[in-house]
Amino acid sequence: MARALASKVCGVEVSTKALEDMTQRRASICQAEDESEALACVPFDKKGLPRAGVACPADTVSKGPTVAYLEVDGVIPITREALSNNELTADDHERLRKAKQEKARGGKGRRYRIVGREVKNAVLYDGKDCVQESPGRGCLLDKRYVSRLGDWQSFALRTWAEMRRQRFDEAELLVLLSDGADWIRSFAQWLPVPVMLILDLYHAKHRIWEVANVLYGERTPKARQWAQAQCERVEAGNARDVVRVLRLLRPKSSRARSRVDALATYFKNNLDRMDYPEYRRRGLRIGSGAVESANFHVTGARLKLLGMRWSAQGAADMALLRADLFNGRWETRTRRLLAA
Repeated sequence: MARALASKVCGVEVSTKALEDMTQRRASICQAEDESEALACVPFDKKGLPRAGVACPADTVSKGPTVAYLEVDGVIPITREALSNNELTADDHERLRKAKQEKARGGKGRRYRIVGREVKNAVLYDGKDCVQESPGRGCLLDKRYVSRLGDWQSFALRTWAEMRRQRFDEAELLVLLSDGADWIRSFAQWLPVPVMLILDLYHAKHRIWEVANVLYGERTPKARQWAQAQCERVEAGNARDVVRVLRLLRPKSSRARSRVDALATYFKNNLDRMDYPEYRRRGLRIGSGAVESANFHVTGARLKLLGMRWSAQGAADMALLRADLFNGRWETRTRRLLAA
């Protein structure tokens, strides 16, 4: 599809290999630019002390938001790792030899270990850009994306650079919405500005329904009754009561016991993020639907298509390029690259 479109635009035939090379070259340059920008914005020195005079990105906005939102989550595309020579069988070595002899391109003859690597996504937006389309549906007028494959520390550096670009460090209130993963708490603690952590209400409710179906059967009246009662407690700010209810349960199956214990631990570890009546009183958002959408539309729609197997570098490059595209920075970055 890309080759046909490029050939039509250019008026000459463009090969698939040429498109692959251009995409990889662009991604490599963009990765280097973003890495340099992130390092320039690092808030701490090697001793962990705050740095003075930290630079701002070149295209920083003129004014920061009053209430800033940061939604964080991850999505896992399928990646592959080449097996070492010691892991290959005699048949594998023979295939490699024939592929080399025939000068076969791509992965013919190679053997890989299939794994999954998480692409961490962040969505940043100003509270004033949250509008209500209807009583049950909201809309974000403007938002920015950060997509990074790797550990949370490198993701944090890249996200902080974007936060500086949007002046989120100057916001009166910075809200971080997430599903409560441990690495996200570490990320929040790393940030050099105060953060209000809010657990996505709908994620909490979903986990309650999962346990209800395990305890009382899929979609049974008893499961529905139990789940609705616990969801009402959570929404009313009484998550501690739900933890007590879970601790009193004595499921017969080991699977049910495991799910109940996991949910009780999950809520106990996130009690400080679940004061939903107070969040609503202050007019704050309590759902992380924007980053869930980013997982699908920005990352998943390109990296998780049927049968796709990525190298780690390929997935990292494509995640960055997709974020650039959805951020509306593609053309400005192209002009800068061409001028250079």
